[in-house]
Amino acid sequence: MSVSVILTCHNEERFIVQAVESVINQTASSRIKEIIIVNDGSTDGSAEVIAVLARREPRIHVLTAAGGGPSSARNLAIRHATSDFIAFLDGDDFWAEDKLERQLAVFGNGCKAGLVYGDFVDFSAPDISDALHVTVRRYRGDQSDTLPTYFLLDGPIIPSSILMRRQIVEDIGLFNEALWLAEDTEFCMRVAERWTFQYVAGALVYKRRHDSNATRRLDTLLPAAERLTREWIMRRPELAHLARRRNARLYAKAGNDCVVKGEKKRGARLLIRAMRHDPLSWRIYVCIFLCAMPRGMDPQVRRAAKLLFYRAVRNGYADGS
Repeated sequence: MSVSVILTCHNEERFIVQAVESVINQTASSRIKEIIIVNDGSTDGSAEVIAVLARREPRIHVLTAAGGGPSSARNLAIRHATSDFIAFLDGDDFWAEDKLERQLAVFGNGCKAGLVYGDFVDFSAPDISDALHVTVRRYRGDQSDTLPTYFLLDGPIIPSSILMRRQIVEDIGLFNEALWLAEDTEFCMRVAERWTFQYVAGALVYKRRHDSNATRRLDTLLPAAERLTREWIMRRPELAHLARRRNARLYAKAGNDCVVKGEKKRGARLLIRAMRHDPLSWRIYVCIFLCAMPRGMDPQVRRAAKLLFYRAVRNGYADGS
């Protein structure tokens, strides 16, 4: 089983070396046939840094794009990929050293899923001192309700954690280049129509948060997310009964994000909209409680709550619950 690694870069001069080295230093490095780097309209020193990396590593192939966004950059690389498996990595993230080894082992054991993914580590500090292990929902390769579950819960299956069969794009097509936001969610929904997902235990990716992230403000993603809801209800009418709960989760996440950023009034408005969509969701009321806390207490309580939540999720899965 050989792998084509697709790495996209847009003004990631500061991070691209760490990203590429995390690929080269994989424990399953011998399975990597090629590393395709798409320099997508960078205006910083990314091109020069990538050129130095390409001279050091013969498996690196560099493609240049005009800044068309993540979908077109990934699609350009997919068209040049020659392996049976494709892995993605954003230029500001980096992989755990055994990421591919663990995922290839799943496929090697006969898993029929279309893509394999896992948890990630969320961080923003240069020394990773604020790292938080984010436990994501666990899908199984033999699951029969992948599409409705993914439609309702909206991930997160982040692109940098994905290893997928090349056959997927031959079956469902490429990323939607009309989308600059939520393109990964839309792609995974199309995958879920015809394939299943398989979770592999443990954090596979270190996901860096910084001011240039497209997802740095979740409230700006709401229009694109709601548009996806409408489009998929038209495409698959049997999902209509899940729409209000899906939108409630989207508004709750965006509201919570605003509160974290200190914008409590906007956060409260979004949380109220979430409550109107799904008044029975306990998560919304937890977010409202945190929103009402005094400013000084909020960050510490919120981080402690996150740590407890993700630990409980991991323990629950380990216990089979």
